[in-house]
Amino acid sequence: MAADEIEPSVEWRTVAVAAAVHGLWLATLALHAVTPWPLTVVVLGLAAAWHGSFQHETIHGHPFRSQRLNALVGSLPVPLFLPYLVYRRYHHAHHACEELTDPTDDSESFYVTAERWESMGRFPRAFVLAHHTLLGRLVLGPPWYIAGVLAHQAREIRRGDRELARWWSVHVVAAAALAVLVVVVVGVPWWQYLLGATYLGTSLTLLRSYCEHRWVDGATRSAMVRSGRFFSLLYLYNNLHHVHHADPSVPWYRLAAHADTTGGYDEAAAGAGLYRGYFELVRRFGVRPFDHPVHPTERLGTAA
Repeated sequence: MAADEIEPSVEWRTVAVAAAVHGLWLATLALHAVTPWPLTVVVLGLAAAWHGSFQHETIHGHPFRSQRLNALVGSLPVPLFLPYLVYRRYHHAHHACEELTDPTDDSESFYVTAERWESMGRFPRAFVLAHHTLLGRLVLGPPWYIAGVLAHQAREIRRGDRELARWWSVHVVAAAALAVLVVVVVGVPWWQYLLGATYLGTSLTLLRSYCEHRWVDGATRSAMVRSGRFFSLLYLYNNLHHVHHADPSVPWYRLAAHADTTGGYDEAAAGAGLYRGYFELVRRFGVRPFDHPVHPTERLGTAA
């Protein structure tokens, strides 16, 4: 980052986002009794996805210089199922991996190995192919992703990862307390909260991550989506994913300008892809897989 772009000790624009995110969530809970339930579900989903974008900023050192303070303001378990510290660990691992998109190295890869593909039956293969369409990712993705996270974490804890066990113990207590507050104290029906904050919130996050990374030989594997104001703010410009990976320290409100000054759009277009918006993704990949599920480096000779 250039010297004239050095951030202050407190990034007040990100603090304002934190206030808006939590304020929207609290207002939705408070007004649920006088709000039609479909609207409650939609706004809870938007609040949860926006909260996830804010959590992502805290993981990368915003809005405060103190990691502990960032964790404090970002750790409210709005979608209930994922501990903040677990997300932080694996997201940092994603940024540190040398082979982005490699399913054996990249914790956020949606590719599978050829060995795993060959071991699947017809129905599991059909499911995975459907999951690689945008519609499949949005509908099937939330339960698939949540179940995958829980299964992976259970395996790691059984193998003796005490840090994960401690984080999950604290998270279960915090999530249970939040659920009691939402369902028992405030009176939001449990199914509305799960449908909105957990299912729809995860689905909206998966919309952002759908085409973020694609294997390309010798070019960037991080794509960019030139979205309008709504999705750019919902995702805090993480849709400009190539420039985020190129310099993760750049705060959300500088990413668009950073993309302009560094040639990020051209680099994405020559690599993983540059898209005009999420409607382009719907048109191109709504019912067609974005890519074959098997990682390209292992794909030769793989059965369909």
